[in-house]
Formats: sequence, structure tokens, C-alpha cells
Amino acid sequence: MLVLVNFIALLVEIFSLEYMEKDSDLYRYYGFLSLFVFSMLGIVLTDNLFVMYGFWELVGLSSYLLIGFWYKKPEAVQASKKAFLMNRIGDVGFLIGIFAVYFYNGNSTDLTTLNSSINLPTVYCFLLFCGTIAKSAQFPLHTWLPDAMEGPTPVSALIHAATMVVAGIYLLIRISPMFDADTTEIVAGIGAITMLLGSIYAIFQTDIKKTLAYSTVSQLGLMVLGLGYDVSAFHLLTHAFFKAGLFLCAGAIIHALHHTGEDFDAQDMRLMGGLRKKMPFTFVCYLVCSMALMGLPLFSGFLSKDAILSIWFPANNDANADIFHLIIICSILLGIILTAFYMTRQIWMIFFGEFRNEKVDIKSIQEGSWKMKLPIGILAILSIGFIFSLNPLSFKSSWFWNFDREFMWGMNNQGNFEENHWVGIISTSFALIGITAGYLTRRRIFIFQIPTFDNFYNKIFVNPTLKLSNIIQFFDQRMLDSLINLLANLQVFIAKFIGWFDAKIIDGIPNGTVYSVGIIGRVTRSVQGGKVQLYVALAFLGLIGLVVFAVLT
Repeated sequence: MLVLVNFIALLVEIFSLEYMEKDSDLYRYYGFLSLFVFSMLGIVLTDNLFVMYGFWELVGLSSYLLIGFWYKKPEAVQASKKAFLMNRIGDVGFLIGIFAVYFYNGNSTDLTTLNSSINLPTVYCFLLFCGTIAKSAQFPLHTWLPDAMEGPTPVSALIHAATMVVAGIYLLIRISPMFDADTTEIVAGIGAITMLLGSIYAIFQTDIKKTLAYSTVSQLGLMVLGLGYDVSAFHLLTHAFFKAGLFLCAGAIIHALHHTGEDFDAQDMRLMGGLRKKMPFTFVCYLVCSMALMGLPLFSGFLSKDAILSIWFPANNDANADIFHLIIICSILLGIILTAFYMTRQIWMIFFGEFRNEKVDIKSIQEGSWKMKLPIGILAILSIGFIFSLNPLSFKSSWFWNFDREFMWGMNNQGNFEENHWVGIISTSFALIGITAGYLTRRRIFIFQIPTFDNFYNKIFVNPTLKLSNIIQFFDQRMLDSLINLLANLQVFIAKFIGWFDAKIIDGIPNGTVYSVGIIGRVTRSVQGGKVQLYVALAFLGLIGLVVFAVLT
């Protein structure tokens, strides 16, 4: 995993030298990219669930920053928020699962100890698996991954091959020894549903990157069907090479079309066609990586996909398989058909036929420099199955060697692998059926818009939440705010009344008394002037007043 993450990241950064050379925020791009790789390496290196969760959240943050790298595009902002929030749903379950394991195992979250000492209850296992559901875009939290294509194409290659979605599968591999039989069936069911959903949605896409994104969803479901065994790790490895190659090839095509100088959707496959003549190197690499994705013989996907199929396929001496195993087998085989079907159609739409974009002169389309060709060429070479038979680290170790023989097994009723050539023969036959169907319908564009789970989530969760928010906002503004404003105004009125009462009544009584006393004093002081004539005149006036009063009465 360490080699895989660093190697893919190196190729992506080399590819980015040309793809992103005219972007004004290169420093931010490479900073976020380095943080992304650092976070994934932390997940790989740690042996403790708590520490892993810290790096787990850093991976989520890094993906948020890179998916929304072109933050002036509203679609990129929405996609980054969607990815971040949907991952939080699964991460909450993962965190609760870590707490449960901590108390269940005597205050320890060391993975080596856990894997060797305990079998967790089904609920605890599923809570831990919630981390995989979110990060690796498993049903029902798979809808964020296609929207994540709003980020730069090299970022898409890194997310789909070596970091974000790979983290969930890596977690499954690390925790699978703790799973019980019930959890294993749940995991397999979710993987099968995810694989089929991704394949079905990919058929109806016209965006080159979204087709590959739904393909990744399907392949991640197939990895989950590996149940965390070595076969999951093997398919993770082979998928990283051919899927990174496909995304970088798509990036090379988009880059070439953008540089024609015309204004159109450079990711719409309906506006492509005949590009094999102008981009022969990209065509060959895309074809090789596509055949690896289809699982054709001589390519790496054939080895790892059949290894996963062999887990569920009955061996020669074990013809009795329960209905659940048969459903899983049929799901994988149907997924093989659909994968070959939509990839065949995509290859034809992009590279064959006539160029269908009237705005662009096909002569103006040119392949990129060695900075683009080198990473694509290396990944195409690594998508060839023969490379894995030359791996000295895996010589005579389980099923990594003997290219034409030991990858066609079945598992017997003792849980051991046995040679079964029918696995490879059947998977190849189904892939050829898909290729034939894709070729026969190559000129037809499916315009049927299959409903997505986003519509379901919007109706069940998002819209009710928004309505509840509006009701709460109305209640807050019209009820709570009105009540608070009324109380505030009442307090102001009371304060003003108290101020008036204090000024006019409390202060007014003593002030009025003092003023009255002053007036009385001035009046009485004027009467007591000390003049005898005044006293006689007043006495005379008083006497006249008494006489008048007596006469009137």
C-alpha cells in the first residue's frame, strides 16, 4: 500500500505538470495534493483505530479541498460539500464503532491485538464497516463519488486509484478478521448492490469522467465482495493501475480538446469520435486499461476479478452452493457483462467513427507532451497481467504466481482454494457477451435518465429537513423574536415610566415643596417690610373688607 500510494501520487503529479500548468493556483493545488497523500499514508502506517480515525478525517478534508479546488464553479462547491457531508454520515458510525470496540476489548484499539483476539458482535462490526460504506462509496452512500468529478482530472485519478475510495477498502481488509458470519453476509450484500448500481448508471452517462466514476463505484463493490481477503487487496492493486490510467487518459483527451480554443463541453463523449487518429498513444493506453477493467485474459483485471469470483464459485468437488452464493455469483457475472458493455461503447464513442464536434477542426487536436504520456504509458504497462507473474515478492505465495493456472480456482467446503478452470472461462465468456452487445449498440445513445438515489434522498431527507428548517425559522422570527421584541419594548416602556415617575413624582414632591416654600417666603417677606405706613394701610384695608363682608351677609 505504501508503494502503491506513493507511486500513483508521483505519476499524478508528473501528469499535473502539464495539465495544470496554466492554473493560477498551482501552489494551492500541490499543497492540497501533498496533504491528501500524507493523510492516506497515515491511514496505511498506523496500527491503531483511534489514530487511523484522525488521518481518516484528514483524507475527508483533503478530498473536500481538492474536489472544490475550482471554487468559483458552483458545481464544484456543491460537489465538495456533498462529498464532505455524506462522508460524515459514515464516519459517525465508524467513530461509534471505535468507541464500542474500545470498551468491548478492555480499553484497546490496537488492530494487531484486535484481529488476533476477538470476534466482535455484528452491530460493532457493521459500525466499523460504516467507514468503508462512506469512503468507498458503497450503497447507500455512493452518490457523492460521481459528483466528485468536478475537481481536476488528476485529482480524480488519485481519488479513484490510491487515496479516498481506497481508504475504505483498506479499512475493510484491516478489520475483516473481526467479522462474524452475519456481518460477512451483510458486507457481501452491500457490495453486490453497489457493483450492479454502478454498472447500470455507467451505461447512461455521456460525460467521460462520470462513466469512469460509476465504473469505480462498481469495482469498489467488487472489492467489497472480496470480503477483506487477499483478493480484495489484489483487485485494489490492479484497479489502481488501470483506473488511474483511464482517468489520466481521459484527462489527456479533455486537455487536448480544451486547447483547441473553442467553447464547448470537452467531457461530453457525444462531441468526440475518431480521436484514435489524432491521439494514437492515448488510444492504445486507454484500450489496454479498458481491457483490464473488463477482465479480459492477459490483463491484470482478469487475474484479480477472477480471484474474487473464485471465493463464491463452487469448486469441482463442492457442487452444493446455497442460494446466497448463487445470487452473488450471478451479480458478479452480470457486473462483468455490464462493465464490458459500457466500456466498449465508451471506446467507440471516443476513438472510432467520425469526429462529431462541428465547432472544432480535428486537425487542431494534439496529444500532450512526455509529461502526460509517461504516466499513462507506465500505468498501461502495469495493467498487463504478465507483469504480476514477474513479481519476485509474490513468488510461490498463494495465488500471485502461475499466470495461466492458479487464478482459475474455486473454494471448497473446507475454505481452501482449488484449481477450477471454469472460473476464468465463464468470466471471459460473459465479458465477451458484454463486448458484443456494446459493439452492436455502439451507434445508439441512451437518453433514458435513470432515477438516482439523490432524488430519493432529496424527497426523504433533504426536502423535509429544509421544510422543518423553514418552519423553525418562521417560528424563530415570528414567535420567539416577536416575543423577545415585545418583552424588550415592555422593558423600555417600564424604564421610561420609572424614569418619568422618579423625575416628576419622587423628585417633584420635594422640589415642589421647596418651590412653594420659596414663594410663601417671598410673599411674607414683602409684607414684613418694616414701614409703619404700610402696616396702617393694610389694617385699614382689612377693616374695610370686614365691613363689606358684614354688609353683604
